[in-house]
Amino acid sequence: MQWIAILAAFGWSLLQVLILFLATQCIFGLIEFRSTTENKYQKLLSHSIMCLFYSLFILPFISLGLFYFAVINITNWHELEPAIWTFAIWWGALFTFYYLLSVKKSYVQSDKSK
Repeated sequence: MQWIAILAAFGWSLLQVLILFLATQCIFGLIEFRSTTENKYQKLLSHSIMCLFYSLFILPFISLGLFYFAVINITNWHELEPAIWTFAIWWGALFTFYYLLSVKKSYVQSDKSK
């Protein structure tokens, strides 16, 4: 059981490195992110997008820490559930990040058309 747990930890580490690489690619979504004039809703949207962007970098480390904490003296695979939930939250943050970017882009385009 311990060798399987070690291999699972190694695989989870590689997965989190891949996820961290994907998070770094989100920086390209922030190009031309700020507009010169923003109303209070656009500022709130901008701050929400930046918080999601930073959480995309933090969540893989939290997930990795939770996974290693559970793997050290693992007795049941059910103990890995918090790490898997953190991984699922990362995907939710990623989709929310891109959704809010598209909303922000539509606001900017609607302001330019006026």
